[in-house]
Amino acid sequence: MAAKRSTKPTEPAAEAPPADGNAPAEGAELNKAERAKLERMGEAFEKIDRLLFRLAQQGLQRMSRSSSDELKALEQLAHNAALITVERQIETLATHVQRYLDKDPLFRIEDYMATINKVWLLTSMARKRHAAGQTPDQMIDVIGEARRSYVDLEAPLVVQPLGASGWVSDTDFVGITVYFFVKDRPGVIYQASNCKPCAYFGRDPQRLLHEHISEYVPYSIFDMAHGAYEFRHAKVSSDGRMSLHKGMFVVKAPYQGARAYQSIAVRNWVELVDRLRSSELHPVGGAEAALVYVEPSLYGDLKIDDKNARATVELMDDKASVMHVEVPLRAENNLLINNLEHLLGKPRAGAKKKGPPLGAPSALFGRATVSEGRLKLFPMTALYDGALVYRHDRRVNELHLTLEDASSYSLSEG
Repeated sequence: MAAKRSTKPTEPAAEAPPADGNAPAEGAELNKAERAKLERMGEAFEKIDRLLFRLAQQGLQRMSRSSSDELKALEQLAHNAALITVERQIETLATHVQRYLDKDPLFRIEDYMATINKVWLLTSMARKRHAAGQTPDQMIDVIGEARRSYVDLEAPLVVQPLGASGWVSDTDFVGITVYFFVKDRPGVIYQASNCKPCAYFGRDPQRLLHEHISEYVPYSIFDMAHGAYEFRHAKVSSDGRMSLHKGMFVVKAPYQGARAYQSIAVRNWVELVDRLRSSELHPVGGAEAALVYVEPSLYGDLKIDDKNARATVELMDDKASVMHVEVPLRAENNLLINNLEHLLGKPRAGAKKKGPPLGAPSALFGRATVSEGRLKLFPMTALYDGALVYRHDRRVNELHLTLEDASSYSLSEG
């Protein structure tokens, strides 16, 4: 049992300033709920550290069902201690352990290790803030919120999609997320999502593509993913998620084109590694740094690794450095892999040809990571300098690889 904290917080240490840069007011009294929450945090830190140490000692080969049960209990403990970001990472860790126990081919040792590291980093950050005497409200950027709070934006918000991706969560939700460039705010990426329970809508994100992105917005996800828009009375959370609420008004806006990608474009893979390295020091706020726009100088062949359940393609920059496109072989990624075959014009043996290939894209938008000593990219959107014609009437420059069938597009002759 951790020692009971004083009701008067101390001044924060110099190496761990509060999120807002201000110390708690001297002599300020914390209410009973805050004191109890801080005490539960102190207890949770010790238990999380003990479990991580034990997992490291026993290794994966000695992992058992009890390890999974312990993680589930720890997840609840972190929730009760208001350590929401830690709770979510522990939930992810429990999923990795369960996959290992089930001998699931989708288990990745690098993902397991990265999640453990993230839990450790987040816990260490929160512990420093806790020791410095900060209140839960001042630690919110590290510990997270059970329910996001949104800020009303008075000025109109002009956005253009950078890319869109379909996904299926470990908690059985299927959804689509659209990532937006924000005009006059370089480097800022907002996102809007639509998700549904798999029990009613299946596990294919493509089925949601022509649904409205929100019941209050008169545009489908397909429309929002292929045009620029102005949001009036928008609400945005601290982590860049947009609330598509009843009081918001949406109209079309002028298209920005390639200018939207300038702030996240990388010239070569060394520059990308440097960006990812700096973001690793910020496991909460550094996620946006992994969203990148790249222009490969050369595409390799699509290779299917059945043993490790992944598809890969080598991408080279102008210095002949290699980055690997890597896509897990999951049902929700089948369309993505088929699209890569179609774009690169190198179908697998026995695959049905669906007309002439579009050719390698001019650029890719996706999420970059470093694992197993390799630089990797999960591609979301392929971009072309020329126009793509969709069903003979609509021209676009982007193809969202997990959502749209490349065989439905053709290259414009004009």
